[in-house]
Amino acid sequence: MIRLLLLISSITLCSSLDLVSPPRKTLRDVPPFAPDYCKNGGILVNGECQCSLRYEGKQCDREKCLNGGRRHKTNGKVKCHCPFGFAGERCENVTFCEASKGKLVNGRCECLDRWTGQFCHIRTCYNGIPTGGMEGFCLCDVGYTGPFCDEKLICFNGGSVSQDNECICGPGFVGDFCEDCAPGHHREGDQCVAEVSGHPLLSSSAVDQFPWTIIMVGGVSCVAIILIALSAIFGVRKWKTKPSRVGSAQSVQKDPQGQPATDV
Repeated sequence: MIRLLLLISSITLCSSLDLVSPPRKTLRDVPPFAPDYCKNGGILVNGECQCSLRYEGKQCDREKCLNGGRRHKTNGKVKCHCPFGFAGERCENVTFCEASKGKLVNGRCECLDRWTGQFCHIRTCYNGIPTGGMEGFCLCDVGYTGPFCDEKLICFNGGSVSQDNECICGPGFVGDFCEDCAPGHHREGDQCVAEVSGHPLLSSSAVDQFPWTIIMVGGVSCVAIILIALSAIFGVRKWKTKPSRVGSAQSVQKDPQGQPATDV
């Protein structure tokens, strides 16, 4: 009798457990999934994603290791190997900040003004884009300049900003901001005018006297040429009229027969 009662109670208990436990899934009970339901290389098996070593989550959409860390098995245990500057079970904590640009507070870098990034290593380019990483600079938008592109580019003395973000200066001006006079020019008010040479013939007073100077120089030259010509003419005439050493007018003694006399 006791055995019969125990058998009936065990049957009743099993029936109640079947009513409480969820029904087992079959292939017919698995709803259809999109082909890309499992992310990052996960495989769908019986309605559940089997993830690779690097990812986890219902759809393999969450990295186990953050900030570029890699998950590896070491001595039968899986752990994250973190890159430089990170630590923690999932590489979630920062351990390094750029000196003079930020400070480390509770696993995070609190950056100073004008710096950003996980290590405070990137310039805050207010009107441009950062380039070159930790040793980079700001590539400013047209019309802005400065290490952080926070200064308006102003071209003085009528200059204009080009598409290369440089000042194009007006006549007579040079410099990064057209602030200086070009070589050979000097400042007169708000203008740069060309300098006049100090040569007498090109001075303002010489310009007024220029015709008279030409006339005087030409007159002196003509007189000099005339004097030289007259001196040459008189010299030639004097040379032609000069007697020779044996004068042609000297008489020759002759004998009574008309023959030149000879000394005996």
